[in-house]
Amino acid sequence: MFKKIKALFLDIFFPIECLGCGLPDKWFCEQCFSQLSLNKNFFETIDFFPSYLDCFFIASDWQQKILQKLIHSYKYNFNRELAEILGRLLIIKFKHILTVYSELREVTLLPIPLHKKRKAWRGFNQAELLAEILAENFNVDLRGDLLKRIKNTKPQVGLKSLKRAENISGAFQVMGEARGQTFLLLDDVVTTGSTMNECAHVLKQAGADKVYGLAVARG
Repeated sequence: MFKKIKALFLDIFFPIECLGCGLPDKWFCEQCFSQLSLNKNFFETIDFFPSYLDCFFIASDWQQKILQKLIHSYKYNFNRELAEILGRLLIIKFKHILTVYSELREVTLLPIPLHKKRKAWRGFNQAELLAEILAENFNVDLRGDLLKRIKNTKPQVGLKSLKRAENISGAFQVMGEARGQTFLLLDDVVTTGSTMNECAHVLKQAGADKVYGLAVARG
């Protein structure tokens, strides 16, 4: 009974409608999804030396206002259902990646970890939900416990490139065996790439063979 009352309350005061066009009953309709553009670059560059990533990929273009709205609602309105939409973009991109990097068919996915305090605040790790979708669709391993965020850093938003690198330094620890393995780091949005590069750094220190990176967009 309580669930029915709650559902009715949400339908009345917070109706589900497409974030793109307002169509009822869906958070994002097929028509709007078809209008999202994919990133035309096969791979991206990281503005760090050294870069510990062997290659870095972006699924879609951040310049699209609707994509920004999707990601903002996913992360800050805590709309977990949007993981499916963003995950579809990653699936399309990963299929493209596999045409060249066939070794990634045996990769282990690593979502960028959140500190336990931030995860408790959000209620979920947005990168982990996306990684679960990718792992299920491509039947690859997912290790959500291999990387741990041991330092609760201040948000990277608004920091310059060098400050981002300093802020994130020493924030991650490898909690298991990584030697000789190939990993694909996954996140929703990257800006300078400092977080992903730091994760790749500690993995390489732990003996990882290759570390790649994939994100929905680059903000």
